[in-house]
Amino acid sequence: MTQHASSSMPGGCPVAHGSGKAAAEGGAVGAADSGYFGPESVSWRLFSDPSSKLGGVAAILLQSLNPMMMRVFEGTSGYATDMEGRGERTGRYIDTTVFGDREHADAAGAAVQRLHAASVWTDPRTGEELRADNEEWLAWTHNCIVYGVLRAADAFGPILTVAEQDRFVTEQHEAARIVGIAQLDNPALLPRTRAELDRYIDDNKDWMALTLGAAEISRNLRAPVLRGNPLKVWAGVNIQDGILSLLPDWALLLFGIDGRPMNLRAAAGVTRRLIAKAREGKSAEDLISEVTERVQTHPYRKVRR
Repeated sequence: MTQHASSSMPGGCPVAHGSGKAAAEGGAVGAADSGYFGPESVSWRLFSDPSSKLGGVAAILLQSLNPMMMRVFEGTSGYATDMEGRGERTGRYIDTTVFGDREHADAAGAAVQRLHAASVWTDPRTGEELRADNEEWLAWTHNCIVYGVLRAADAFGPILTVAEQDRFVTEQHEAARIVGIAQLDNPALLPRTRAELDRYIDDNKDWMALTLGAAEISRNLRAPVLRGNPLKVWAGVNIQDGILSLLPDWALLLFGIDGRPMNLRAAAGVTRRLIAKAREGKSAEDLISEVTERVQTHPYRKVRR
């Protein structure tokens, strides 16, 4: 787990509200603290980068292959029919827990924990009760996010050393705690290195399956719409295939797209150039500032007026 900032740390985010010097002098305003990660973390560097958004979509696809969790969501929510809304809420949740101050991060985590606790479905055929707050399923969801973001960094940047990748994995144990995973020291649930994370994703493939809900979620990625502005269609299809290229081979097999390796590799190259274009003219501080300012105005849950 990452170390919490000390109480002597100046309030506010040093990057989001002006120069590091101004923040060091206590000039930052608008946030109670710089949260559970802070500007020196790998988490801030990765989650502020445009590539993380594509990694997040890949993570949702992987998460959807948990058949039991999908049964719960299909029985208790509009998971498959509100993908856009779920994606927006998930993005705000991650932004708030990573870049928000601790009070907002904790409020976001508590809200999601309540949502999971209330998501209980009973199989009408067997009488089996399935709960969204199953810790093994929560761990799968969490690890898919960490894996997706790292895979996107591998493919599209920013370039990380192995030590930085390992640090990101352990930093994100804090995010696991916030969402309600209690067994933080259990390597079977929460890997401690990138190598362990890759192994975890592969080791869990045998209980994954493509349900109707997962097929619905991935419909547009597997069969993209080709109507509209040709340039936008070209960019969109390449980005979609770039996202698919982040998935492990066994997931591509389940989604029925394992026969397109050349297409996916070519699309990944185009996506890498598009992501580089999105970063153009922006420093890492600029990218972080955009996210932290957004969290200031639109956190997942507001806790102060």
